[in-house]
Amino acid sequence: DWTATMLLEIIERIRADEHAPGLPYYLLGHSAGAQFLSRLAAFVPNTAQRIVIANPSTYVWPTRERHFPYGFGGLPDGLGSDEAIRRYLAHPVTLFLGTEDVRRDGALNVTEAAMRQGLHRHARGRNVFEAAREVARENGWAFNWRMVEAEGVAHSARAMYASPPADTALLGR
Repeated sequence: DWTATMLLEIIERIRADEHAPGLPYYLLGHSAGAQFLSRLAAFVPNTAQRIVIANPSTYVWPTRERHFPYGFGGLPDGLGSDEAIRRYLAHPVTLFLGTEDVRRDGALNVTEAAMRQGLHRHARGRNVFEAAREVARENGWAFNWRMVEAEGVAHSARAMYASPPADTALLGR
C-alpha cells in the first residue's frame, strides 16, 4: 500500500460522505509535503484539479536516466515507462518556488543524487521545470505544468501562501 493511494481513498470517502462523486480537489504541499506530492504526481494517477508543489528538497526527474526516488530509473515497467512519464508531465502541476529558498540548511537533501538536481531548492525547482518541459517537447507530449515564483520568500510555508502570487499558484488566477 502506498500512502498516496490512501490519500486518494480519503478523497473518495469525503466525496461519498458529501454525496458529491465529482467533487473537485486540489493538493498542495510545502517542503516534505511537496516531496510527497512530487511522487504522487509521478506514480499515482489522480484527478486533482491542481497539484501545488512548493519548495521540496527533491523532485522526481522526468527521466529513466535518474534512478528512483529521484527519477523513473530502476523501476518496473508499469512505474518507469514512457507512459508513466507522459502522465506525470500531463498532470496539472504547479511548482511554487520561493526565490530566496537558497539556503543549504539541515533539511536540504545534499546527497550526490539530490545535488545533481541543483544547489538549493529554488534552483532544483527551476531545473526540473525546464527538464520536464524539454522532455514533453521532445516527445510531443502534453505539458500541463506551470511555475510560479514568490519573490523574496525563503523556506516558509506561511510566507509562501501569504505572498501575492499564492492565488495564482493555487487557483491559476
